Amino acid sequence: MKKQIIVFSFLFLFLSCAKKEKIETFPFDDFVFAGEALHSVFCIKFTKSDTVYYQRIFPKPIATSYAVINLEEKIKLSRLLRETNFEKFDTIYANQTVEDAQAYLINISNQGKRKSIYLYAREAPKELDRFIKSLGEIKKRLHFVPTNKRVDFGDLKSILPPPPPPMPVRNIN
Repeated sequence: MKKQIIVFSFLFLFLSCAKKEKIETFPFDDFVFAGEALHSVFCIKFTKSDTVYYQRIFPKPIATSYAVINLEEKIKLSRLLRETNFEKFDTIYANQTVEDAQAYLINISNQGKRKSIYLYAREAPKELDRFIKSLGEIKKRLHFVPTNKRVDFGDLKSILPPPPPPMPVRNIN
């Protein structure tokens, strides 16, 4: 009986010390990616949890949904975010001579610090272009489910279309 206890103890100790895969945590508190084109406006929010939020802003009605990201996708996303040094990028990349072009907005929040990067008319460094394409691939693999939950996507003013002009007021005499 003593030999069995010793063998099991040794086996337990050996298995406990086996190298475990290190899963790095999500590098930001919030990461919001928004896109705007001629016929659509959307935003997607990644957080430290396994929930990803998506909101279609245009065409109306506004619709919010969520997806649960699996461990493999979360590891890919975390690696992608860690490998991209957002601090080195400017806050605006825009070609003002182009009208009605596609625009993107990246909003990052981490430990009270915020960074925004606005991209318009394909005026972005190649590294950011690759990053945006990778986010699109991750988004395509997620299955979003509608929700009524109110989600704060942060400041999206630079990507949202301007409000329509006010209706003319007619005087009744």
